[in-house]
Amino acid sequence: MSPAELERNFLSLRCWLERCVLPSAAVLVAALWAFRAVTDQTQLLNQNAVIAGFFILYFVLVRGGHTLMIRSLHNDLMRRYEAAYRARLLALPKAVLRRRNLGFTLTAIKRELITEFGYK
Repeated sequence: MSPAELERNFLSLRCWLERCVLPSAAVLVAALWAFRAVTDQTQLLNQNAVIAGFFILYFVLVRGGHTLMIRSLHNDLMRRYEAAYRARLLALPKAVLRRRNLGFTLTAIKRELITEFGYK
């Protein structure tokens, strides 16, 4: 996978919106409808909406921060070890680069590059 593909498929704002914000919004709407089906008490509905909204917002912001940290790591690797980093990314199988372990994979690459070339 090339660095441009990595940025486009995993580290872009569009990707964060499609894979995190929109599903979270759909879950929030479904939860609010479920709360409405259970009770009609306005105060209880408001309390449940605030709690559900807080946790959804927290999840979205944490995932966004995680994406920003991985993007920062990627940019650091591109700046310091561009040729070797590109070669390592192209050598990785597609199955290794999943969103779940992307940060771990890039960190392992950085560790290998630091031990090989030293910290620049």
